[in-house]
Amino acid sequence: MALITAKSHTTLKKQKPGPLAKIRRRLTVTGASQTIDGGVSQLSVNDTQNPNVLRTNVQCAVNEYSGISHKGHAPYNPKKKNQDALVMTDDADTNTLVLCVLDGHGEHGDAVAIAFQNNLAGEMMRHPAWKLDVKTAAAEAIAKIEKNVIRDYRIDTEFSGTTLSMAIIRGNRITGVNIGDSRVIIGKDNGSGGIVAEEFTHDHKPDSDGEKERIIEAGGRVFAVEYDDGIDGPPRVWLGHLDVPGLAMSR
Repeated sequence: MALITAKSHTTLKKQKPGPLAKIRRRLTVTGASQTIDGGVSQLSVNDTQNPNVLRTNVQCAVNEYSGISHKGHAPYNPKKKNQDALVMTDDADTNTLVLCVLDGHGEHGDAVAIAFQNNLAGEMMRHPAWKLDVKTAAAEAIAKIEKNVIRDYRIDTEFSGTTLSMAIIRGNRITGVNIGDSRVIIGKDNGSGGIVAEEFTHDHKPDSDGEKERIIEAGGRVFAVEYDDGIDGPPRVWLGHLDVPGLAMSR
């Protein structure tokens, strides 16, 4: 279980994600064109410039942030590793804050999550598009790290991987990036002294609109495990010829 909280002077407005994209390798999928998934949202000030270009001369709207990661409760496996990882860093040159949660899954999920934790921010910030287009920088950095992880003989990625949910705040705007079923949630002032939660990125689930069709078209299957007393658990994605891996997320 991983959690990042951030305090900001401003409120956020969500935007619907782009269309879905092709499979990269069996159970892993990057997002649509250059946007992955999630969206770009204005934090406070109206901006008539290109929405894909995030200006670097605006002070970051977030003035305080913190994070904590702790393994979930697993009574059947008291020695279970914490497979989560966090990325929390800022780039002073572009007034950009990066907050990211990685939820590893599978036997080597912790190694996959740590590989992204160690390399994601650096790859994005070194990308030639970083100063003008964080969506392109993020998408291509993620794809590069994924390729390197798959090639790493020390990490068996056959049935291991990680989710990735990230908020990139530059100046007064936020870009959401999401792969899997972790989520970026924005806490908004409800106007009466309270805070309400608003979903910003959207989970990739095997039975969600478009995902089931995409999986079936690629040769996979989607179903929930059925027991004598009915359906147990959420819909999962399976290989077309074997009842594995039973993953409850579609990317």
